[in-house]
Amino acid sequence: MLTPKFEVKQDDEHLTVKIFAPYAQISDAEVNIDGDTFTFYSSPYYLRLTFGGKLVDSELEQHKATFDADIGAFIITCKKETRGQTFPNLDMLTALLTPHGATGVNKPSIEVIGDTAEEEEEGEEDFDWTYQQTLPEENLVTAGHKYGFANSFTGVFTSLQNELKGVVDIVDPDNKSAGQRREERVCQELSLFDEDHYLADFFEVDTAKQCVEFIPEYYSITADEVELTEEEREELLKLPRKEHLLDPGTRSAVYLGLVDLVYSWAFNHRITLGENCVESSWNVAKISPTLSWLDSFTQLKDVAVSCVRRSLTFPLVRNWHLAQQVLRDTAHILLLGRKKVLQCLLEIQRFFKQSEPRYLLNQLYITDYCVWIQKVKDNKLISLADSLKKVKVTKADMGLELEELEAAALLVLEEEGDEGEGEGGEDNINSLVSDMTGLTVIENGAALGANDNQESSEVIIPVHQGSHTAPLSDDSDSSSSDSDSDESDSSDSSDDSSDANDKDSSSDSSELDSDDDTLSENENENA
Repeated sequence: MLTPKFEVKQDDEHLTVKIFAPYAQISDAEVNIDGDTFTFYSSPYYLRLTFGGKLVDSELEQHKATFDADIGAFIITCKKETRGQTFPNLDMLTALLTPHGATGVNKPSIEVIGDTAEEEEEGEEDFDWTYQQTLPEENLVTAGHKYGFANSFTGVFTSLQNELKGVVDIVDPDNKSAGQRREERVCQELSLFDEDHYLADFFEVDTAKQCVEFIPEYYSITADEVELTEEEREELLKLPRKEHLLDPGTRSAVYLGLVDLVYSWAFNHRITLGENCVESSWNVAKISPTLSWLDSFTQLKDVAVSCVRRSLTFPLVRNWHLAQQVLRDTAHILLLGRKKVLQCLLEIQRFFKQSEPRYLLNQLYITDYCVWIQKVKDNKLISLADSLKKVKVTKADMGLELEELEAAALLVLEEEGDEGEGEGGEDNINSLVSDMTGLTVIENGAALGANDNQESSEVIIPVHQGSHTAPLSDDSDSSSSDSDSDESDSSDSSDDSSDANDKDSSSDSSELDSDDDTLSENENENA
């Protein structure tokens, strides 16, 4: 049997199901309506939908069915049992295809038997996304170390050693606990951080500024205006039909993992200016600690810190302001609700399908997230977004001594500007970065040469007021002053750049304006 494409619309009194079945035997078409279950059959097509409300039974013959030969579609209009009732989630096609009852998926995860929607809804009330939790000890005798969506997989890479290096950064994940994976991940991020690359992007801000000032299309729509494309609808039909029954601790880890997936998608979307490229799958997989290290989280701030640190360590563009803007993008996407989040997840799934052997990440995480998100209430995502906005991520949180590094670089830039007075040298940030290799960064931000008695090499770097030689400012509307000033003003310009940078370091997270990342106890749950 084939599952046909379909669409569902509603008004106050009726529910209309449009079923595209161009090769159907029209004379054999059957429709059965029983409470919340709608069944259609016309060889070779079979469709069963489960709605969030009841329809008038087909035995009462109050439904109407027609066939539109021009588009090859059956149009079936059903009468609602309760006039004016709104049926939820009609865009969530996979959820409509999921029957109430045992799912029968052969997978090491807990599946729903019976309708447990009310019980799960109770358990999700007013969840504190930042509550400190400890990961349970894993039983190595019975299961081994777990990872994947809701920690439902184990032993996957034991038999897939050849694919391991192309998928994740961790070595031998089946024999490492979640704590070991996290510790190794942080060590890798700290050791691979490239000061030269970071400083180059700190001063050469043209590319980063273009990315920061880019306005994604999702800022121009509301949650109600998000619409799934035809391609996305077809992808939903191919997803497995099941539900996930998660305990509170696991549910928290799943939500927090969703934040890092959305962040990695938003980062790729911004640095490609909305036009994906061949590196998009690498960008998403590398930025996400969940995907690259099979990590799981217990605190929201840990998620934000990890994502920002990885965005300063691995991608082509490594800029603090860009990383902060992507955090704001992530919160905005969550505010747009599950339909927009689902679109992000489906696009990630497409990236990995086209990137060998990252298709394994779809099986471990993305496909299950696509199924699970369709059952999540929008108010939960709004709550998560509000908490993310309250998280303040500072440069000190990175553990990379960014403030000291920037202060030392600005000091060298100022000194080189003084040396270059009246000499009319060219812009040479590469010389600055090379000169920084002989410096030792100390706590008060000062910089000492490798040999104080040795006269420093003469590297002339006059500080122009153009945007390519000054750190990216939070004020994107600011413009360069007139270029008629004498070269003797270059040292003053350097001082201004230093002051601007000090100001930036205290206001980078202006929209994430509170250390309190705990949800309000009296936050009301939306209907």
